[in-house]
This record gives sequence, structure tokens and C-alpha cells, in this order.
Amino acid sequence: MAKKVVDKIRHSASLILLSRDTKVAPASSDYNALLLTRNSKSTFMPDASVFPGGVCETVDSSPVWLRHFNRYNGSAEKLKKICKGAASTKGSNETLNAAVALRLTALRETFEEMGILLCRDRKTLTRTDGYAQFNEQFDRQHWQRIVHNDASKYLTLCEELDVVPDLWSLHEWSAWRTPSTFPKRFETVFFLAALQAQPQVLTEPNEVKDYKWRAPLDYLKSALKKELWLPPPQYYELSRCLNFQKLEQLRLFAQQRSFERDVVIHPVIYKCTDGFVHLLPGDDLYPLVPDASSEKIETGMSMAEFRTLAKKNLHRSEHKNQYDSQLVVNFESTDDHAIPLDPKNL
Repeated sequence: MAKKVVDKIRHSASLILLSRDTKVAPASSDYNALLLTRNSKSTFMPDASVFPGGVCETVDSSPVWLRHFNRYNGSAEKLKKICKGAASTKGSNETLNAAVALRLTALRETFEEMGILLCRDRKTLTRTDGYAQFNEQFDRQHWQRIVHNDASKYLTLCEELDVVPDLWSLHEWSAWRTPSTFPKRFETVFFLAALQAQPQVLTEPNEVKDYKWRAPLDYLKSALKKELWLPPPQYYELSRCLNFQKLEQLRLFAQQRSFERDVVIHPVIYKCTDGFVHLLPGDDLYPLVPDASSEKIETGMSMAEFRTLAKKNLHRSEHKNQYDSQLVVNFESTDDHAIPLDPKNL
């Protein structure tokens, strides 16, 4: 009998960072996405190609950040555009609203891993074009090492540079929960941000083995050729991006739906005779209690046979192996999000 799951799930954030591609005739889109390849010794998904991100630290929800934002005319007021209340109180402890804290996590981790500091100074704070701003005019390697070793120094860096983290250019895109079959589990909010120009990357050597700026379709085709490994969330979200050839089109879509309540995508893994199926919310066979088991659920049938059990709605990914993935999506999204496209058909 499968045992019930009681693992603690940690909150984390990732950033889908997109930059305009200046090529005259891009093959599939006019923008590239930034992905890093994890170090082979990483404790979670080694060698995977992923978006920058990491675990939410206590300092990311500290009300000290509010005092920093209050030093800039209007910036504290602008936080209300992200959430109704920037801070919340539980007992005697005041913490930042999760919408703010998770954005700080995504921005801090992007700087720690990639050396990219998305921020605004007093002049750029009033810009309304919707594109993220970055600062490279400081000793990034020095500060990257400091912040990587002590997350609280991210605030110190912002104070030293007289800037605020560019929270307003991050749009909530999706939320994923690690399947219950994994010993380490996270609930990760994915944010999306767009850049007019491509910043220089400075990788953190202990966490990052490599990185690339490439079009979403290029990543997906490389994954199918076994040239890189995209974990299911990255494969899915890059496939969603295939709906948008223009960066401005994608940015506007993300901005307009950023206040929608996203359905948390919690894959439930079924073992078939020829691979594994990850059932996703909305599929006819998706279980009422997705956390009921910490083991892969045996089906005793092929993936094709298992697919026929669904009466109408299909929302799943089928995996013959780590690289050969197939998204099977035939349902109406309940959160008005873009439906991923199959890169094999493009």
C-alpha cells in the first residue's frame, strides 16, 4: 500500500528572463530566454537546464525592505500595484506579503546565480514601458560572492548602489509543486520579466556549470535531440512561450494576466510499461488527492492505453525517457493561461 505524503514543502521562486533578439530575421521569435545548467554536484536536479531561481529565505520577507522602499518617493506606494498590502502581521511578527517576498527571492537568486541585478534607481523608478532595468556599473563579482554567502547582503547591495529591486517588471506566470515522489519538495512561483537589451552574465561557479540565451523553440528541439535536459516545468513553460513570436506580445500577455489566480501545477506520476506519465490538473484522470502517495502509481499498461482511459480532457506529459517528452493537452484552462504548443509540430 502506498504511503501517504507528509513531507514539508518549501517555497521558492524562479525567473523566466527574456531578452530581445537583435537578429534581423529570427527563426522562431524575436526574443531569447536565459537558462542555466546546474552543477553536476547539485543536490537537486544536477545537470538540468533551468531558469534562475531558488528557495525563499527569511530575509526575503523581512519588513526591513519596506523601510528601504520608503526612502524612494512613490516606490512604497507602487508596491500596492503588486499586492493589496505590502506587509502582513502574524502575532508579533511582521513580514512582507508573499507577492513581494517571492519577487525579491527571484531577483536575489538571479543575481546570485547569474550576476544580473535587476533594479531601478531614482530616475528609472518612474519608467512605465514595462521592461526590466539592470545595473552593471559596480564590482559584480565581489558582490555576487558576498550575497551568495549571505542573502541578507542583497539589501546592503541595494543600499550601497542607491537602488530598489525591480519588482514591478516581474509578472506572476505560473506555480509548480514538486511531485510527492521526490525527497526534496518545493512550491515554486515562476515570474516572467522582459529586457530590451541582453545583460552580461556572470555565473556563480559553485552552482552553475553553463548558461545560454536561446529562443524557446531552440531549447525544446535541443532537449528532444538529447543535447540538454529540461525538467518538466521548464519544458512546459518554454512550450507555452511558443504561442508568442514577439516579445512585446508575450510581455503584454504576462502583464495583463499577472493578477489571475494561477492553478498550482502539481504533477502526479504514473508508471506505464513504456515510460512515465505526469498527470496535471484538468486531466480527467487527475486524482482528487494528488499528495496521496509518495510512490509512482503502477498502471500495468502502455502510455497510449492509459491515455484512452480519459473520456475527454487530457492534460499530461508523457516521458519515454529523460529526454523524449510529449505534452498531451486537450482541455480548457481555468486560469485563462496560454496552452503549451508541441515543439514536435513546429
